[in-house]
Amino acid sequence: MKNALVIYYSQSGQLTEIAKNFAKPLENSPEYTVTYASIEPVNDYGFPWKGYQFFDSFPESVDKIPCEIKPLDLESEDFDLIVFAYSVWYMSPSIPSNSFLLSEQAKRIFKGKPVITLLGVRNMWVVAQEYVKERIKELGGNLIGNIVLRDRAENMTGIITISYFLFTGKKDRFLGFFPKAGISEKDIKSADKFGEIVKDFFDNNQLDQMQNALVKAKAVKVNPYLASTEQMAFKRVFTKWSSFILKKGGAGDPARKVRVRIFANYFPFAILLIAPIKYVFFLIFAPFKLKSIKKEIAYFSGVELKSNN
Repeated sequence: MKNALVIYYSQSGQLTEIAKNFAKPLENSPEYTVTYASIEPVNDYGFPWKGYQFFDSFPESVDKIPCEIKPLDLESEDFDLIVFAYSVWYMSPSIPSNSFLLSEQAKRIFKGKPVITLLGVRNMWVVAQEYVKERIKELGGNLIGNIVLRDRAENMTGIITISYFLFTGKKDRFLGFFPKAGISEKDIKSADKFGEIVKDFFDNNQLDQMQNALVKAKAVKVNPYLASTEQMAFKRVFTKWSSFILKKGGAGDPARKVRVRIFANYFPFAILLIAPIKYVFFLIFAPFKLKSIKKEIAYFSGVELKSNN
């Protein structure tokens, strides 16, 4: 009998559906027991988001500052396989997810264990995953697989629909004609096909070949423009804004309200103006960087961590 642990934090409930559909092949097998463990912040963020709270969570997300969480309620902390499911906030794992990664309990659970990461995102995830890769290694875990379910809407359309979802909690068609927000129901329900791949390779002890099979099954799709954009934006923009806000205090500090509101006004400007300009430059120079682009796609599709990280 193999014991699998699925750890997740789901603010809207979408990631809960993803995690449970993914794990169906394990649950349906008599050779596995599956334990689900939801990360619970002491003071939860609630859903849908309130406008100021959404932007006030920015610096803690970027700087990986944890919130207080409750320990996972587990009978045992010894598992054969760990599935770590998380969503992305501001190009970082959500604050509750990161808080677990920084916990003492994570050290005990991950040490010496094979780990699968399972992401439910809009479209940018490579910066967050690089951090998670590094953290799993520091915890003594062995990352053997990565699956990314994403919103398939075009970038600008997705910004509109996800904003509608985040601030209203509604997943219907905004204004009656925009596509439904978030990850499609079809993709969520079919996440079990990736769980089946994981089960097959885990059963046959072919852990080093698992990610190649997942990539072939389209469990991961790297958009080179978005990967380039988020790496640049995180290092050159997000870290500076985060530092600017944190100089006025921590989460919820009234002293930083003005700076949070300045950022809240800058954020849509950057998305609507700067991002398209970056896209034009990417298109111009991409033909001259095909070799490095292909190398980057291969790297982000995998589970290895760059030696300089």
